[in-house]
Amino acid sequence: MAESLSLKDLSEDQIQKAFDKSSSKFKEPGVKFVLITKANEDIALRMAREYFITQEPMNKCLGMKWTEDVEEYWKKGMKTGLSLMFLHDEDDDPIAFQIIEIVRFDDRCDIEGIQYQGHKDLVRCLADCDRNADFFGHFQTKEAFHFLSLGVTPKYGQRGYGTKIFNFAIDFVRNFEIDPVYIKVEGSSNFSKKIFERAGMEILHEKYFEDWEFEGRKPFQNTGIHKSLKLY
Repeated sequence: MAESLSLKDLSEDQIQKAFDKSSSKFKEPGVKFVLITKANEDIALRMAREYFITQEPMNKCLGMKWTEDVEEYWKKGMKTGLSLMFLHDEDDDPIAFQIIEIVRFDDRCDIEGIQYQGHKDLVRCLADCDRNADFFGHFQTKEAFHFLSLGVTPKYGQRGYGTKIFNFAIDFVRNFEIDPVYIKVEGSSNFSKKIFERAGMEILHEKYFEDWEFEGRKPFQNTGIHKSLKLY
């Protein structure tokens, strides 16, 4: 693919062909491997609402609420049609997802326009860490696949599904035959960081939760065994 073609110009046909290549290698008894589409988006949103924002360390310590802003944030992440999900093959019970979007070096977020304080603190922290990691400057690229959120439903935990869907996501984006392919990802839990580092992701920046302070507040407290945010 030519360098001048934006990743945001990937067509539905290109996405489907890349997915078909990856799914042809998928052999997991009792599990369906699917793209997240408008038809099944509600399943992914329910998983995000009921499990991800209640279990992910930063969301959990902020007491994150499911607001219209938060829902739109998730829908925006799924809008590219690149996100992946594992479902139980009998009842479509959600098992795991990997949300994937396209990001550019000149993307900007209106942090002050966010209404809910917890969501604002989260986005502010991510933006600060992005500046320090300098992903686009480090790799001298203008675009990347952003592996936005990796989640596993608690009842299916400790079975390797997080590792499997992350590795399939890497295989999936490589099927677009872009050389080189750049993947941007953040890890806030010990479990996700192990998955990313075993896959060979390069650590660009680490921020300890206890060191984050804004206007005299330290919003990221009581994160348990999870002590930092790493950017890869």
